[in-house]
Amino acid sequence: MGDGYGADPEALKQVAAGLNGVIAELKAIGVAEYAETGRGFSQLEVTGMEAGSSELAAQFKEFCDRWEWGVRSLVAKGNDMAGKLDLAAGWYHDQEQYASGLSKDVFATVFGNPHQSDEQIEGRSWSQVLGDNPINDVMHPDFSGKSFDKAGSDIKQQWSDLGKDLTQGPGVVTGRIDPPKEK
Repeated sequence: MGDGYGADPEALKQVAAGLNGVIAELKAIGVAEYAETGRGFSQLEVTGMEAGSSELAAQFKEFCDRWEWGVRSLVAKGNDMAGKLDLAAGWYHDQEQYASGLSKDVFATVFGNPHQSDEQIEGRSWSQVLGDNPINDVMHPDFSGKSFDKAGSDIKQQWSDLGKDLTQGPGVVTGRIDPPKEK
């Protein structure tokens, strides 16, 4: 129990971060404001003099234009995928927490402490939930001084509460209990 469904939400977040890293690298190639859309390759354009011929410069310009459109498409798909992966990681984590909490509630209801609320149970670790049951209590009793002190304090409080119930509870007419009179 507690191993989850087998996918790591953190790994999904790392994939999304990796895709965002690719976009950041594109910013280094082109103009920063165009990188988010995969643009900026036109900045690589060269003149005929720089390329050695105007025909080579035209071919390079066409290549950059086509490359920009391909990269633009990949970046758009990458952005979409990164967004979906990030959302999926959050959704996946929420579902895993819900299933784990529900399983803890079921186990605690059947085997655990019936006096705990769902919030108290869900806030505990699996080892705490699994360890809090009557079988474990019998197999591993707590004979520490702290345990005996707590038991004594609980007993004292229960007697105090019982006395209040007898003197102030429903059906009490005088508000006190008189000892029986001797005859």
